[in-house]
Amino acid sequence: MSYELSKLSTRTKLMAGALALVMAGFSHASGTQVGGGATLPSIGYVGSKAATVLQVFGANVAPTSLFGVYSAQSGNPGVSYCLTGSGAGKNILAGATVGGIKFNVQNPCTKNAAGTVTGFGAPAVGRTDLLQPDFAGADSPLNGSDYLNYQNNHDSLDYPVQFPAVAGAVAMAFNLKDNTGTQVTSSEVNLSDAQICLVYSHQITVWNDSRLASAFTLPAGHSIPANPINVQYRSDGSGTTFSLSNHLANVCGTINSHVFETNQAFTSVVANFVSPPPANWTGSSGNESVAAAIGNTANSFGYVETANALATNPGLQFAKVNGTSPTANFGSPLTITGTAFVYNEVINTTNNTNGTAQLEAISAVPGVVNPPTTSCIALVKPALYARAGVPGGLVPTGTYPIVAVSYLLGNNNDNGTDLNFVKGVLTSPYTPAITSKVTTIGPGKGLAFLTLGSGAFTAAQVSGCVVN
Repeated sequence: MSYELSKLSTRTKLMAGALALVMAGFSHASGTQVGGGATLPSIGYVGSKAATVLQVFGANVAPTSLFGVYSAQSGNPGVSYCLTGSGAGKNILAGATVGGIKFNVQNPCTKNAAGTVTGFGAPAVGRTDLLQPDFAGADSPLNGSDYLNYQNNHDSLDYPVQFPAVAGAVAMAFNLKDNTGTQVTSSEVNLSDAQICLVYSHQITVWNDSRLASAFTLPAGHSIPANPINVQYRSDGSGTTFSLSNHLANVCGTINSHVFETNQAFTSVVANFVSPPPANWTGSSGNESVAAAIGNTANSFGYVETANALATNPGLQFAKVNGTSPTANFGSPLTITGTAFVYNEVINTTNNTNGTAQLEAISAVPGVVNPPTTSCIALVKPALYARAGVPGGLVPTGTYPIVAVSYLLGNNNDNGTDLNFVKGVLTSPYTPAITSKVTTIGPGKGLAFLTLGSGAFTAAQVSGCVVN
């Protein structure tokens, strides 16, 4: 099914959807909702099966996960979540063709030869009627290109809806043995921001570099061998990469006249320091693959989504960062206030001189037609969660400092018979009757809910952004 149907008028799209329902012989008014995208919140959204199954639906959705609780309380038969990664998730929401690859809700939830997932697998749950996804998840907010992709595949008055849903810790994972062949453990490694900056800028390349010595607390007689640091990273467009780079750009400053770029493509993040990446820096598509690469490769170091890595590889070792743990020191709700976010702005994809994320009004993005005027595209200022203790920010002092903000996105128009259920999914993270029963998000899980503080948006506001 071609997504170009989405370029038709709203009325034509709804008529086509209705015709498809008649031909199918049954109604999907309360059918499975189809979405996907970011892997970082996936364990929280659907439960532990997200660590091993690419498309999670039906009995695989944990009853105490966010969408499991939502489905039980709403009476909706279920939610299907395909783990595509943030970049592909936004492309599927847009129904875009990017680099010659067509992204579509009806495409299967499987990886192609390049490791890219181009669809949310709607037919697998009987939703051949869908012309667009019900929702998408992304750990990197919309940028200018994302918005144009959406606009160019929809009517001129259609726009994506975007609100922050949860926060997640990005862990620094490693696989290292000392001179006696003993595995170095999480309790023995405490990295500073400065040390992480030197590793990713390729200034520190071996584990026994004297500048790393203070990070290790080993038993007497044990030491770190002179082995190369094998860096593992995400090769796909990743919101986890965006979040790591947001931290690096804000805490590292200038190193040898260069800066890190805030970007969801790792090779762009480090391009000022190493381009292409060294031979022992290896990219893998998806968090599960990166976690596996670290676990299977000696002397490895890399960034992973804490919740997903805990479920994928429970034996993986996570370093403390600035004395804080991605599990023990993360998971309590983070308060978001009205000063922490903006409406109708996107990430400007033009590189900034200091590498930090720059915001741009949608109305100023070249090529945008009829920019939205409603308060339905909310973006948390990346600098306010780039490190712990920023005044007015999300991350309190003493909290694990490398944090991602994960968004739920939807479509303002053409939600058809799924309308009320789409509203329910998008508002589920702010509904106490739901969140109070969720066990997959919270202390020790690597994921945290957002508490809506003074001046923040409301669940009713989010619901009002979604119409037929």
